[in-house]
Amino acid sequence: MELTARERAILRLLGEGHTDGVVAERLGISLRTIAYTMRSLMDRLGVENRFQLGLVLGAAEAGEPAGSEPPE
Repeated sequence: MELTARERAILRLLGEGHTDGVVAERLGISLRTIAYTMRSLMDRLGVENRFQLGLVLGAAEAGEPAGSEPPE
């Protein structure tokens, strides 16, 4: 999945533990833009919440298909 530079920046800062407000301030964008971007990502990946989004993106980063079982 291709991510825009803005999506990558938002995800990186959120992944570092920053709040939406801090991310918005650091990137010079609104809180609504953060919410819109996150909803867009969740819709594109077919997930319902940010936790699921993190799991899917983490699996993609690790090169595993989302929802795959780890080897035994």
